[in-house]
Amino acid sequence: MAKDLHSFLSDYSKAFPTDVIRVSKPISVRWECTEIARKFERQNKFPLIVFEKLITTEGTLSDFPCVINVLGDRRKLAFAIGSTFENVAIDWRKRCDNPIPPVLVKRKESPVKEKVLKGDEVNLLALPTLHHHEMDPGPYITAGMLTTKDLEQGAYNTSFQRGFIAGPREIRCYISPRTHNFYNLKAFHAQGREMPVIYWVGHHPSVLMGAHTRASYMEDHYHMAGAVSGEPLRLVSSESLGDDFLVPADAEFVIEGIMRPNAFRPEGPFGEYPRYYGPQRHSPVFEVTAVTCRKEPLWHSFMVGINNNYGGTQEEGTIYAAVKRVVPQVQRVYVPVSGSGRFHAYIQLKKTHDGQPKEVIMAALSASEWVKHVVVVDDDIDIYDDRWVLWAIATRSQWDRDLVVVPGCHGSQLDPTSKPGGISTKAGIDATKPAPPKRFPFRLSVPKEVEEKIKLEDFIDAEALSRVPGASDK
Repeated sequence: MAKDLHSFLSDYSKAFPTDVIRVSKPISVRWECTEIARKFERQNKFPLIVFEKLITTEGTLSDFPCVINVLGDRRKLAFAIGSTFENVAIDWRKRCDNPIPPVLVKRKESPVKEKVLKGDEVNLLALPTLHHHEMDPGPYITAGMLTTKDLEQGAYNTSFQRGFIAGPREIRCYISPRTHNFYNLKAFHAQGREMPVIYWVGHHPSVLMGAHTRASYMEDHYHMAGAVSGEPLRLVSSESLGDDFLVPADAEFVIEGIMRPNAFRPEGPFGEYPRYYGPQRHSPVFEVTAVTCRKEPLWHSFMVGINNNYGGTQEEGTIYAAVKRVVPQVQRVYVPVSGSGRFHAYIQLKKTHDGQPKEVIMAALSASEWVKHVVVVDDDIDIYDDRWVLWAIATRSQWDRDLVVVPGCHGSQLDPTSKPGGISTKAGIDATKPAPPKRFPFRLSVPKEVEEKIKLEDFIDAEALSRVPGASDK
């Protein structure tokens, strides 16, 4: 049986029943689902939530549920590919070294063809698409995989790129100028041609992880989806774009259409991952020609600007592969939520030479346009805990010698401090001890056997332990 969102939801619910929540009361797509997610985030919790009865922007009860936080934290990403909290980004990236070609299946074998709507039958406003933030102009597709083909080789490029639903059959898509979908758009429009395009929404997380992996231009992302999921992605012919445009057969929804040359309309503002509203832009218009879906589909939405676990974990694999080639002593990479899930990278190094940290910094800043600040620490520092990274900065760095600043770099256009075009200053801090044999003070410790022997629950009542407030609790 092919992997899909339904199978993941079933498997994950059995493995982590307390991390799956079903909201059965009617709830509005206008901000109310966002506030549910915000309240969980304040507790540093990201449960997989199924909203079963959604009131759409038209004020009607949706026929479909909406699920959020499918990619909500490292536990879910690791579970999806059979990895661990610490190794998920590395394992994700390693799988991409062995692409698996997709397979073509018949329409009758494709769940996404169980319902087919064309032309005037399509009404995107009836979908349970969320209106996320107060200043957003309306509902947005956030977990839709925008997919195009390049003109030279016909390779499929897929990426999570937001889409404002401006009408029953109109989506305005923000496609960043440095993305491969934008390169494809420019190539079609340079020839005065309409570009075929689809959104596919809802699939097994391992498929989405593969399809969204950073790859070189004209490298086929359908092959990457197979690599990370461990099985060929099943594809089927589109309804309105011709038999040579293939779509994922096991998706929940596929939205098909075209982008005409020089058809741009205002899109935004939108609350993006840095937790600020981005400005309104003129963005390409996706004219919808058909929608297909399952009989009982699940709509999938990202809680953009609230939960930034996914994007950072994806970047970790990209950065790890780049810095590991330059400095093999690199142990791990972590892109924390505290840096908006994109802008900070913590890199753990088993240092053997004092020149290595700066080599790591330069490689990491070049590997990702999003990463703005890199901190390199020793292998005794827990990079998954901001407190210890900050401690390393405080006690193992002097910025007159350990700070690297590089102005005029390509950065994120969504960084509110960047210059036009996303031009940004990037920096790195060497927060490592001197390389051996130079001496450095020892960290405080207790004997290892005492550390392993003592358990709080052996000395303190469980109920009392549960009542101890966290340091940040108010």
